[in-house]
Amino acid sequence: MENFFEPETECKTEQVGCPTMGYQDVNVCVPVRIKAFGEVGNATTKCLGKALITSGCGSCISSSGNICKFTVSQKLRIEVPIIFGARAEADEAIIDCDCDCDCDS
Repeated sequence: MENFFEPETECKTEQVGCPTMGYQDVNVCVPVRIKAFGEVGNATTKCLGKALITSGCGSCISSSGNICKFTVSQKLRIEVPIIFGARAEADEAIIDCDCDCDCDS
């Protein structure tokens, strides 16, 4: 019985060791919290109409010394910018290797 070998045309480098691939199926979970927020910006004020000045005496017959009282009122529109939303925050990831063995021993 004769053995026939085909001559190699490529130069192969010597391989050290035996290559292999290992796999581990895992379950990874990340706890997530959703926190709502409402942030208020700087208010803007607009005057609506003119200020109203009212005397504090009304129909006074007697004088109250050297004091005069009056009231000033102004109708305003206050614009308050508000941004509503939510943020997601994650805790540290947890891995379950589904391993029943004591790997430390």
